[in-house]
Amino acid sequence: DVNSAVVDGLYNEYIGHAESPAQVRDGLLDAMGDVVFVFSSLEMARYHRDAGNPVYFYEFQHRPSSAEAVLPEFVKADHGAEIAFVFGKPFLAGDVSMLGHATEEENKLSRTVMKYWTNFARNGNPNGEGLVHWPQYDLDERYLEIALKQKTAQKLKEHKVEFWTQLM
Repeated sequence: DVNSAVVDGLYNEYIGHAESPAQVRDGLLDAMGDVVFVFSSLEMARYHRDAGNPVYFYEFQHRPSSAEAVLPEFVKADHGAEIAFVFGKPFLAGDVSMLGHATEEENKLSRTVMKYWTNFARNGNPNGEGLVHWPQYDLDERYLEIALKQKTAQKLKEHKVEFWTQLM
């Protein structure tokens, strides 16, 4: 039966080695995040790249300090967490602030992210003076990990992407 093979595959890939309920939860969250966000985003990036378009891929990895009072500890950088940094929310005050009291490191991160996005909007390339080089997403599948310190990486979740590619 195809359905039971899919369920068995998902279980073995994401939950099979779990030793606690928290690890089962984390495995399920990873599976959902991978199929809904990671796999589909990488697939779209590859389509655009293969069509000859320049692509700049990133993974936002910073859990905002404001999440401490709102989200459980197991929630790291959530989907859309970068939006507040893109639009400079750490610098807004009062009722419009989404981040509460941002740390100095978060202020710096927001400035950095705003520079990347502004450079991209201005000339189609996010790179600029004083920024860690953001490689173009090419056949090497290099991308930028955006956190308090940025760094380049390659082949985001390669094993998991291979799993989903075979499953689909």
